[in-house]
Amino acid sequence: MCNDPRTTMLGTEYNWLIESRVATNGTTKVRLKGSILFTLAIAVFCFLCVALQAAPANDATGATRDESAWALTGMDGIIESLALHPVTQEAFFGDVHNRCIWYRDTSGTTAVMRKFSADSDGLLGVFALKFSADGKTLWASSSAVPEMKGYAAADQDRGFLASYDLSTRQLRATYDLPRDAHRHVLGDFALAPDGSIYVSDSTAPIIWRLPPEGKQLEKWLEFPAFKSLQGLALMNDGQSLYVTDYAQGIWKIPLPTRDAVLLPAPGNSNLRGLDGLYAAPGGGLVAVQNGTKTQRILRIFLDDTGGPLRVSELLSGHPAMTDLGLGQVSHGRLHFIANSGWELYPTPASTPAARDVIVLSTSVR
Repeated sequence: MCNDPRTTMLGTEYNWLIESRVATNGTTKVRLKGSILFTLAIAVFCFLCVALQAAPANDATGATRDESAWALTGMDGIIESLALHPVTQEAFFGDVHNRCIWYRDTSGTTAVMRKFSADSDGLLGVFALKFSADGKTLWASSSAVPEMKGYAAADQDRGFLASYDLSTRQLRATYDLPRDAHRHVLGDFALAPDGSIYVSDSTAPIIWRLPPEGKQLEKWLEFPAFKSLQGLALMNDGQSLYVTDYAQGIWKIPLPTRDAVLLPAPGNSNLRGLDGLYAAPGGGLVAVQNGTKTQRILRIFLDDTGGPLRVSELLSGHPAMTDLGLGQVSHGRLHFIANSGWELYPTPASTPAARDVIVLSTSVR
């Protein structure tokens, strides 16, 4: 830097290129250093370098890397899901192992994880979380699995939806599966505009429905071709339900007819191993793919018939993406669990050390 107090520079990284000098009469004079043509050529080169540096980076597969991350510290459970309040953006997390719902308390100088649900609520393993459109109710799917604390043989095949009142932060009601001869694990669910809730059963070939003002889950669609149902997404028209099948791909189900169709994967894309599924802003779908060697976040573009037109990779290869969980699309971004922790429980009796659970966020526009 020049020591003359009357001399200023337009950013220290450009000191070699541009200089402005304050004259004795108070006016500022700007000049280019060196040959004008040479200087302009270098300036263009530098502009391109800066532009490339500012652009989102690509990973080895060519997928755009546009992500941000934050951590939940000291967690020892299986953090399968998150939900963000539509107004306050307060974050809640479903824990399969600890049979509870956590929330991230940011009222102090540092964020602290606290239990939202009470032990007396009788939750089983907590899988998906969703807020009602008005933000007044937090819904959770809960099922018995061996990886949860206190699992007993009598719990097998139990499952229910639970609703919490956000104003009181207390359990409002539970809506049980009917007991039958099937095995059941309620995984994900989708809230419909009419107040219905559609729930995927990962073990039985069934999609359940809780009607508006209903008291119990009802069998909505049982289809022998279903293998392992996971995420659900309702399109904005409210007429089509899309459901991921871990072993097969994506089913499209028109709500009025319930005629399930397995959609073809476009081009060389792979739609197997999909877990979470979400409606994308502006149309199409966003999917969490954790059943492939490289775990990925996918953007699925649909044609006029509602079938897959093309698939693009939004995010992959991030070092934290070891065991993807569920997430939520909010403000044009997918926020999701990067390392849920299922692999830490090779047996139900496993006692892994506390760790950081990473929440990643990537643009879906």
